[in-house]
Amino acid sequence: RKCALKEMSISAFNDPKERQRAIRAFEQEARILANLSHLSLPRVTDHFSERNKHFLVMDYVEGESLLEMLEKRHSPFSEAQVLDWADQLCDVLHYLHSQIPPIIYRDLKPENIIVSPDGKAVRLIDFGIARTYKPQKGQDTTKMGTPGYAPPEQYGKGQSDARSDVY
Repeated sequence: RKCALKEMSISAFNDPKERQRAIRAFEQEARILANLSHLSLPRVTDHFSERNKHFLVMDYVEGESLLEMLEKRHSPFSEAQVLDWADQLCDVLHYLHSQIPPIIYRDLKPENIIVSPDGKAVRLIDFGIARTYKPQKGQDTTKMGTPGYAPPEQYGKGQSDARSDVY
């Protein structure tokens, strides 16, 4: 069976605190994904470290990103197609938000949505900044997101929650 390896090299991090933060975030991504099972998510089967590099072993997701598809097109997708994809994305977000504790994806954007080769199914990839919701916190500890897609709370204005993913 085809697998994909996601690699994180810590050699780019000179600051030991940044290096540890990156390792913790990578391990959190592995833990989050290892416990999930949904058609619109890649399944993570293992994670390991070797020579200052950290790896996730996951399902290979065939297709191309929605961003790549948008860049090639000269016309809009059909309304029916967009509504079908939106329905699938809402379903996977509902699945994530229904976990205990809820998982907040925090990085919904065209490059993290893979459309199957037949154009019928979408899969959500890259849980690098996903986190579990912590009701006792007033704001996110790490401020990150993609400009144009991330809600204000991901930039220090509060704590991200399920509404942040919908934003």
